[in-house]
Amino acid sequence: MKRVSTECHRHRAPLLLLLFSFLLLSACSSAPARRSEVDAGVDSLASAREQAFIRASFLAAGGDHPAAISGYRSLLSADRKNAALHFSMAKEFLALGELDSARAYGERAFALDTSNRYSTGLLADISHAMGDRKRAVELYGRLSEMDPVNTELLSWLAMEHLAAEEPEEALAVFRRVLRLDPGNETARSQVLLLEIRMQRYPEAIASLKEMIAGGAGDGRLRLTLGGIYLRTGDFADAAATFREALQAAPGFVPAWLALFEVSVRSVDMAAFRSDLTAFYDTVRPTVAKKLELTRFYLTESVSDTLYRVPARLMLDESCRRHPKHAEPLMLRGWVRLRDGDSPGAVQDFRAAVRLDRMNSDLRQSLVTALLASERFPEALISVRRALRDFPAERLRYRVLEGYVLYESGNPQGAARLLERALRSPEIEGERELHLRALSTLAFAYDTLGQSTKSIPVYERLLVLDPQDALVMNNLAYSLAERGTELEKARRLAEGAVSKEPLSGVFLDTLGWILYRQGAFDEALLRLRKAAELEPDEPEIFRHLSELYRAMGEGDEAAAMERRAAELELKRAGSGGAK
Repeated sequence: MKRVSTECHRHRAPLLLLLFSFLLLSACSSAPARRSEVDAGVDSLASAREQAFIRASFLAAGGDHPAAISGYRSLLSADRKNAALHFSMAKEFLALGELDSARAYGERAFALDTSNRYSTGLLADISHAMGDRKRAVELYGRLSEMDPVNTELLSWLAMEHLAAEEPEEALAVFRRVLRLDPGNETARSQVLLLEIRMQRYPEAIASLKEMIAGGAGDGRLRLTLGGIYLRTGDFADAAATFREALQAAPGFVPAWLALFEVSVRSVDMAAFRSDLTAFYDTVRPTVAKKLELTRFYLTESVSDTLYRVPARLMLDESCRRHPKHAEPLMLRGWVRLRDGDSPGAVQDFRAAVRLDRMNSDLRQSLVTALLASERFPEALISVRRALRDFPAERLRYRVLEGYVLYESGNPQGAARLLERALRSPEIEGERELHLRALSTLAFAYDTLGQSTKSIPVYERLLVLDPQDALVMNNLAYSLAERGTELEKARRLAEGAVSKEPLSGVFLDTLGWILYRQGAFDEALLRLRKAAELEPDEPEIFRHLSELYRAMGEGDEAAAMERRAAELELKRAGSGGAK
């Protein structure tokens, strides 16, 4: 939509300034015309006033708007009801960007001659610029009534309806434009967009079919039509439309992606597999492009499980087609690890390492998968091989080795190694590595029952990361077990629970501290909730047993003790899971 500039009004014909001045006086004057337009302008003014008007008009044309305003204002003082002068003043104030003054004079010019299209158009533009949509719609409506077959005026009116958040009215006007000018592609596009926006899908489908039948066979139109079918759940027509687009342009990637979406939404994995194969064979995307698309599907699968199987199919097909590339195997390994298939992840990472042995991230991924599979000796061998192969990353792998030792049940070996790693001056500049080394060391000290060592480490961790809820919890529990600084322990435990209120472990710590402080009722609330959230954790039931005993409820204490013993036996029978 064109808009008037601040220098001139869009309804003005490009005439010579002098002639226009006389025409304008005649056209906008409230006095009835008695001769031709030029003569009427001349006769309506005395010679001196006529010269003053011409001078002001030349000043306006030269861009000296303040001087022009001064000239017009002087003339207005003697002729308050001259519509031409009010119109000219409105134009000059609009050129200066002084919208309030422009509107005041524009309203006066319009009131003096409501049938004048120039003053109506100028006031409409001013109203639009001021954001007065209601007034602008009214005035553009008047203009279109003055010239009902002028499609440009109707388009301005429709756009103003849109600006006023009146889509129904805008759609009606754009359709009127199309009846007057069936070849107006801008109006046709606006009609289609409004039909889609207003969810009038049958009408939008009809519009698109008409556009396609009329020779506008652009693949993007078919893509839009198929998208509407997909949105309305008409999967068959959606797929057929996308296939038509691909027949016309087999390399049109957006149509392939839309076709995949149909299979995803209709849960037709046979069609998805077939279309994916055809896509790879036709378009022949690079490995990087295939993995980029796969990563998109994996990201979508986090919030929409419909994408999970298609993403796995993409990964499997990439691995099958590119057996000499490590990247697909590495990505599939991480997906398997995420989905709890740690043996499958180990298999993929091992295969990828054989293809890209000097990829440090890949080697660390293999260690992670081995730990998840509880294959601790292999994890230790793998991390020590990486220590040999990546001397520049020695510190990184030393910290990882300490973690592997801790996870494999050797907290003493882990503590010795991590103590040495933390004495390295370069670890201060590696924040994440520093945090991991400290946290693993603190866990190792706790496992060894050395709270006097673990507490200072937890305090160092909180300095580095004050928002770490797990560190807050563990420090609080260590303080409670030692029986000192119970108030500090309580504040830390409350902080951890506030960050993760549904953590049974954190609630257990808080309940245990409250018990140690003698706040039995509050402790009971927290520990009962902890037991609901973690029904297989024997330590929580032992804490409940002690609390009931302190409250004088022996039967409840005994029941909780039995439950704790049952859970410990169950855990021992399942291999001592952590």
